[in-house]
Amino acid sequence: MTSRWLRRHAHRTAGTLAPRLAARWATDVFSSTRTYGLRPDDVLPLGAVPFTVHGDKNVTDGFLWNENATKGSALLVHGWAANSSSMHSLVPPLRAQGLRVAAFDGPAHGVRTGNQATMTQYTHAVGAVLDTLGDVRVVVAHSLGGIATIAAVAAHTGRTPECAVLIAPPATLGAVLERWDGAGLHLTRPLVEGIYQELHHRNGVPVSHWDLAARGAALDLPTLILHDPHDPMVPYEDARTVTAGLKNAQLTDTDGGHTGILMNHTTTTHLTRFTTHHLTTPNSPHTHPHTHTHPHTHTHTHTHHEGIA
Repeated sequence: MTSRWLRRHAHRTAGTLAPRLAARWATDVFSSTRTYGLRPDDVLPLGAVPFTVHGDKNVTDGFLWNENATKGSALLVHGWAANSSSMHSLVPPLRAQGLRVAAFDGPAHGVRTGNQATMTQYTHAVGAVLDTLGDVRVVVAHSLGGIATIAAVAAHTGRTPECAVLIAPPATLGAVLERWDGAGLHLTRPLVEGIYQELHHRNGVPVSHWDLAARGAALDLPTLILHDPHDPMVPYEDARTVTAGLKNAQLTDTDGGHTGILMNHTTTTHLTRFTTHHLTTPNSPHTHPHTHTHPHTHTHTHTHHEGIA
């Protein structure tokens, strides 16, 4: 008798006796940031120094590479149930352009406390990092991190990045939910509708709010969409939808699946070509008045654990 069977049986019983309880339970599973139940050690990645993030209680610090660079920053935003280590392969090509590179573990991800988060929390955290850095010129986001990033950029009142790279982005959170296999739960249509209602309650906005093209519709932001046509987790049609819905986006095919795409040499080649073309030379060196680094005492690379998106 497997734990998966036990969970499905217990949840079916709860669904019969208490639908709202079942919906909350299922939403907890859907919102899990610890898909594999593992948490990385709280030590610095190789070559990075820490910086303090201001304005978000869930994300208080992040990592910087090339901290003294004067050409501005690149911000890396990981996918759901992953952590900042999943983006490490993209640090070298951005450093090579003379950028300082920033990454962080999202709310309840990586070294953060907790095991559940909302898109509202993740979007707020991205906004706080944008505010803290103050000079982000390019944002690079993976999977559901793309929705949070575009939503944060659209709501941001500070400097707007000069370009964005979205890697394997789902078009909407609703599409992710509709494709979800239930992780061992018996998903009925009433239960899925209950998840929609519970997510609305937790996020403060309906699930339909988390639509990447809708959030970014007002942005005239040069955006590169990189997607593997054979991605088993996010359909290629989502990439087409996002590209068509943004004002200034282009879609380029690469491979590697949903997570391997981040380590693919073709991905880094496309990223370098695109960002080099769109990043203009600043008139004067950037300063970083809002960024405070901590003493560097450890070096380590997190283990990558990617979840549903």
